[in-house]
Amino acid sequence: MSRRSSYNSFCISSFLTFRYVVEPHIAWKDGVVPTWPNDESFCSIGVRDSDEVLEALSDIVDNICSDKEVGILLSGGIDSGILAALMPEGSYAYTIRFEAENAVDEVAGARAYAEKRGLNHQIVSVSWHDYEIYADHLMLRKKSPLHPVEVALFKAALQAKSDGLDLLIAGTGADSTFGGLDKLLSRDWTLDEFIDRYTFVKPELAVREPMSMRAIYSRYENQGKMDVPRFLAFVHGPGLAQAFQNGIVSAGCDWIAPYEMLRLNCPLNIDRIRAGESKYLLREVFCKVHPELEIPPKIAFARPMDTWMKYWAGPKRPEFLSDLDVSAFTGEQKWLIYCLERFMNLFDVVSPDEPATNSNEFVASRVVCNN
Repeated sequence: MSRRSSYNSFCISSFLTFRYVVEPHIAWKDGVVPTWPNDESFCSIGVRDSDEVLEALSDIVDNICSDKEVGILLSGGIDSGILAALMPEGSYAYTIRFEAENAVDEVAGARAYAEKRGLNHQIVSVSWHDYEIYADHLMLRKKSPLHPVEVALFKAALQAKSDGLDLLIAGTGADSTFGGLDKLLSRDWTLDEFIDRYTFVKPELAVREPMSMRAIYSRYENQGKMDVPRFLAFVHGPGLAQAFQNGIVSAGCDWIAPYEMLRLNCPLNIDRIRAGESKYLLREVFCKVHPELEIPPKIAFARPMDTWMKYWAGPKRPEFLSDLDVSAFTGEQKWLIYCLERFMNLFDVVSPDEPATNSNEFVASRVVCNN
């Protein structure tokens, strides 16, 4: 019989299900409590239409840029494209490009925004080697396994810090608030249907002692149907905010997410989203700030995990099923399982009170990217 794990079963199953420990203040084991983002400014500004959205975003960016050296994380999508149009000319803009065969490349779209606004556009190349060398540092600071985006954010923030910036603006939060996750909003889901649709890795398919996360999902059930916008706001969104904070702040930069500061003072028009107008308010804003550009197709911030994790043999720790067939999982699912095992291995030998490497020393010790 295998020994009982010293790690909290709730934390293990929550990470596999939601990509983070969904309840604050719960320890993986004694002293290992995940850090949470400061959410005092989240959802603090009410908006109803595209004019109010644009005005609020403009005020936020103007206030930030008035007294700090600020850059922006810039993809080829509409969310960061809108924010790029509000940045002062000459500001640094960082676009992440993954080094892998057939990886999604958003550089061309981001360059169009940067050239229009006269931004200093920097390309941050991210490889699997970066994930290997940075993951433990980030997990020590977070005291939790990583969302797959965190290493890439960290490397971009390292470059920003070396360029002398104080703060990075990120476009996260737009999807959760403004209806960007159109596949999750595409129909009325029962509780069981939504659990099956949303769960990233079903714990019972990966670990020996799974815990049901049904109680978390059921908080957002209303008259037999899932309230998906509320779930996205209160479950999906905080996990991404936690990942962005850890990835950026661990490099010595502050960060701000203007969309996270907005709340919609009217119900989402689900019919418009289901008719193909995801983020319809932001589409209107985009047309106001970029009238000469076509709205780009939605592209997820896709890490090439299918390529990077292709030959991973699977976990060895006793917490995992002994007959686990890793070929049945996607690359992103493999990353979650791999990172969970790596995290537990790390904290088996590290004291919970041991500090992570000093960020400034870490910056100085790395060659972060080529322009």
